[in-house]
Amino acid sequence: MGRLILIARLALRGLRRHLLQSLILVSAVTAACGAVALGMTLRDAAGQSYAQIRAATDGPDVMAMPIGTGDTALHDLTPLFDLPGIAAHSGPYPVAFPMVQAHGLTVQAVVEGRATTPDVIDHPQLTQGSWVRPGGAVVERAFALALGLHTGEHLTVAGRTFTVTGIALTAAAGPYPSAEWSPQGGGPAQSAGLLWLTQADLRSLASPQLPLSYTANLKLAEPQHAEAFANSPSVQAVRVNVRAWQDFARDNADGLRPVHDAVTVGSWLLVSLALAGASALVAGRMAEQTRRVGLFKAVGATPGLVAAALLTEYLAVALAAGVVGLALGCLLAPALSDPGGGLLDTAFAAPSAGTVVAVAVTALAISAGAAIGPAWRAARTSTAHALADPARAPGQHSALAAGAAWLPVPLMLGLRLAARRPRRALLTAASTFTVTTGLSAILTFQAQPPFRLDLGASTLPDPRFVLTHHIVQGVIVAVIVLAVVNAAATAWNAALDARRPLAVARTLGATPGQVTTGLIAAQLLPALPAAAIGVPAGMGLYALLQVGPDAVILPSSAQTACMVTATLLGLAALTAAPARLGARQPVHKALHSEQN
Repeated sequence: MGRLILIARLALRGLRRHLLQSLILVSAVTAACGAVALGMTLRDAAGQSYAQIRAATDGPDVMAMPIGTGDTALHDLTPLFDLPGIAAHSGPYPVAFPMVQAHGLTVQAVVEGRATTPDVIDHPQLTQGSWVRPGGAVVERAFALALGLHTGEHLTVAGRTFTVTGIALTAAAGPYPSAEWSPQGGGPAQSAGLLWLTQADLRSLASPQLPLSYTANLKLAEPQHAEAFANSPSVQAVRVNVRAWQDFARDNADGLRPVHDAVTVGSWLLVSLALAGASALVAGRMAEQTRRVGLFKAVGATPGLVAAALLTEYLAVALAAGVVGLALGCLLAPALSDPGGGLLDTAFAAPSAGTVVAVAVTALAISAGAAIGPAWRAARTSTAHALADPARAPGQHSALAAGAAWLPVPLMLGLRLAARRPRRALLTAASTFTVTTGLSAILTFQAQPPFRLDLGASTLPDPRFVLTHHIVQGVIVAVIVLAVVNAAATAWNAALDARRPLAVARTLGATPGQVTTGLIAAQLLPALPAAAIGVPAGMGLYALLQVGPDAVILPSSAQTACMVTATLLGLAALTAAPARLGARQPVHKALHSEQN
């Protein structure tokens, strides 16, 4: 117990001594874990929201619509109600498929006739206003949002004007644009919205050009077997189309595929950047704690105790960030699981056990992957060597560094600095590749024409596309922020590690400007090929995730060139600040053995 308390106290003191770096690490791990939690919780949230609205509206277990229209449709529905396994039913309700005009738009709609009092089965839940009355219409919420309708406004149905008395949600039909699930009987084959009128108002609109069909809602004795009931031979023998409640729940989840893909790609990018940023921050902190490690060992700390104390700092930070990221993902998932606003609002999506485990593994993998190597190397350092804190020895002399002698001084210094620390060069390349891949994929997404839904005479934006666009914008911001943090941390560590070799170069005649340019070149040399590879990788990533047969439209060469140039210039600018500070430091201080 005493060792655990000691490790905890040492870790807490380390966190206090480096509060800003700890906060940066928390932010990076939180963003990555939040994206992972959001991606895994998203589809579960859609299912949870549909289950809640189904319970709140006493939604049906099976929905039925005949193939024909008029009296034939009623005749076809009648045998369905006498089948075994049906506990209750509501309807049949008249249904028509007219054109609706509102705010200058003319769109397809599914209009269902209801009584002025709510039914026991499927009583749509009002979010605004009141239920149907003569001359009044209730509009499904996602459809109302798409048309910009509010209670008290007017819309025209088949040439007749009605007042919007309410906005409601239902589990008996898909939200806009998927209100019509059975195009037989004159219904629209693709996108449409849903609204309700009184049965008398709807019947008054009927004509040879606007025939009535019907729909009915069924309650089963065993709701969990609704799909088996819908596929049973006795149901299939009736001339009706039927759908189980599980089909609607599945459709809600499947409609989220573009949104889910955008979040998933964003989580990949953020995890990669968080790992790179954590590695840079940990490397910098370990370099600053060399003498502290020597002091620990001088007073009797074993290598295992030193490594445990150093690792505990990062594991504690990662777990705290993982908890915050999990909570953020669960808070955002309900909003993103309902692009059109057609499901019940929920404040929090309960995470599954798999989501909790995945977030914990992600947080620990980021911290452990960044910290295990440096912590173990620090623990194995001899006490005398750690207390002396000499300059870090370069890696094995390479032919690349030897050939740099014939290059201009700044490029020679940059090439030798990159060659002496190949792991840092690889880290810079990996971070640049991740950033350019993500930005290239985002540019390719932005180059595609906006998708609009054809609702007859007018087109409307697809709410899923709009939400995906907003998610992409959020990913852009998160990627840029993490990339800036990574580049700044890597540049600072590079400047810290290169103080002594660059001081030696200055004693041999290199100017502060050449030293600064050399350190910038050391960062840009591995970044250049990584950026060149990241551009086609991002385009390929978008093509891999694209839904549909349409050819991918690539961004213009000018846009791609500007993106790559801005990335490299940003990296150079972030490196220039610590490089200039190091170049202005007196040579004798840089050559001093202790860390400043």
